[in-house]
Amino acid sequence: MRIQFKQAAMTLVLSSSLLISGLPALADGGDLTATTANAAAVQLISDNLQVTVEGVYNEKTASGVRLGAVIRVNNTSSQTLRIPDYELRVKTTDGIVYSLRASSSNARGVQPDSEVELTYLKVVNRQTEVNLSNLSLVDVNYDVYPKQETTLLTTPLDGAVWNGNHGEFKDASHMKKWGEIFTIPTLESPLQYKTVDITKSNSNDGVVYVVKLLVSNPSDQIETVPVLELDGKSKTNVYSGKQVEADSVKLDAGESKYVHFAIRADMDTVLDSVNVLTSESFTQADAAGSVKTSNFHIGKLNIGLPSTKTVAGSYTYGTPIAFEKWNDVINQDLDVALVELHVADNQDQGSKLAFAKFTLTNKGLSEIPVPAFQAMLSSPTGFDYMGSRQSDVEKSVAPGTSTVVSYAFVLPVAETSDVFTMKVQNVINGEASGETTPTFKSTIASYQVTAQGQDDRHKISLFPYAVNIKDYYLAQITSPGQTIAINYTYKLQLFMDLIRDPQVLVDNNFSKLKFELVDPSGSILGSKTFPFTGTDRLVNGKQTLTFSNLTTDQIQSNVIVRVYEALNTPSGEVDRLIAELK
Repeated sequence: MRIQFKQAAMTLVLSSSLLISGLPALADGGDLTATTANAAAVQLISDNLQVTVEGVYNEKTASGVRLGAVIRVNNTSSQTLRIPDYELRVKTTDGIVYSLRASSSNARGVQPDSEVELTYLKVVNRQTEVNLSNLSLVDVNYDVYPKQETTLLTTPLDGAVWNGNHGEFKDASHMKKWGEIFTIPTLESPLQYKTVDITKSNSNDGVVYVVKLLVSNPSDQIETVPVLELDGKSKTNVYSGKQVEADSVKLDAGESKYVHFAIRADMDTVLDSVNVLTSESFTQADAAGSVKTSNFHIGKLNIGLPSTKTVAGSYTYGTPIAFEKWNDVINQDLDVALVELHVADNQDQGSKLAFAKFTLTNKGLSEIPVPAFQAMLSSPTGFDYMGSRQSDVEKSVAPGTSTVVSYAFVLPVAETSDVFTMKVQNVINGEASGETTPTFKSTIASYQVTAQGQDDRHKISLFPYAVNIKDYYLAQITSPGQTIAINYTYKLQLFMDLIRDPQVLVDNNFSKLKFELVDPSGSILGSKTFPFTGTDRLVNGKQTLTFSNLTTDQIQSNVIVRVYEALNTPSGEVDRLIAELK
């Protein structure tokens, strides 16, 4: 009866108390060690077979009471040993004994100097909860009459039973602090874990918390992250959390990787902690011969969430951003820097707009694909504003050159702060969590930034361009149309200094300048957008811009020319007011 067949190096520290000693930590160059749980005792059932109770499960459901258990059997001999059909029984505090059924996938034998896991499950048709007092493993001889039973082991459970969504940890060694390095109790795995970050975002179905764990392998062989579940706990409810990565995560010797878990919760849910659980599978053939699989989870640890937010360090514009060491988004030969962050009023739509520009500089010897990171602004009062990335970007960055990626943020008019936390985030594939679109995000860098001052016409910054509108002249022209109507045209003559950083490449995806004609009443007479590259591009020196097909039937006086930075995003064009020509 085995759910998973494991052959691993022997570690004879096993117990019914569901605990395992910790292993040295592999952290960011530090000498931290994983916290340890209480030492465990070995249960001997023969000269060469040793047993550990990995977990016991007891949960009241709508279909009855589900009772489950997982044990590990170790073979210390030099030959393969058969595992007899032992009965695993649990006893309640009121004296009732239940024999659990063995999974049809349980191993029938265990190879030399290795181990196997055996899984058991039973659904009891009763409407009241039960409390378990002990577990026993019994060898039943049906070849004699009356049958002969030999108890191989009996171990008290002492509260070491996981009660599903009502499960609580009573042992302090199972309660971990945020950021504390730990191993998973009772698992024969050297992997070490550390909580790194938790990100909250809203969806149509509620909120999603993404918890990021740093997993390190201090051993000298390849290890696979076991199937785990991270459940979020609020004061009143428990919310299931699944691993985001679709494929199993393997770590080479000495390697560290991030693993993410997505927890879906009700709107306005505030989580206090997360439970770390192992996922167990039980298979059994029904009367028709079809094999069915049932799953249950056994709690291992509880981790409290950070009580205070980590204060991000200050940032200097134009300096390379230091990303998390093990992120798999930013190539090590790619320098990413924030070069602009401007906030402007967007009166027509009753909001404010923030525009951010990042430069990506290739320090390597070959082309590097442009990473698809996201950006988010967080205000000092706790509001988060997700950036909308420009619709199209360069596919790659050539060696020795830079490119620009822009983001637009919509802020409420009530947002008065000019200091924000800029978070650079990784978009994670969410297929394993049943997502139709993988939209989970995890922060890989976080800095405090102060928005730059407002532009004026003599100093407009659209990195890598610096624009100075030294002078301008707006002329009004009338001409007869093809019918009785008269055509009204405006010509804007500009005298500009236009300077570009020669190292930074731009294409037709870059921001454009939009000129808008507005009459004294605020009505828009017409507008025109001009790119920095290609046909009709803006040039250095004297340039004349023509506005025709206007929404007016007469020449207007005191017309204002508003100058915007226009950025195309997936949700449409976003315009940031940068100057007014009056």
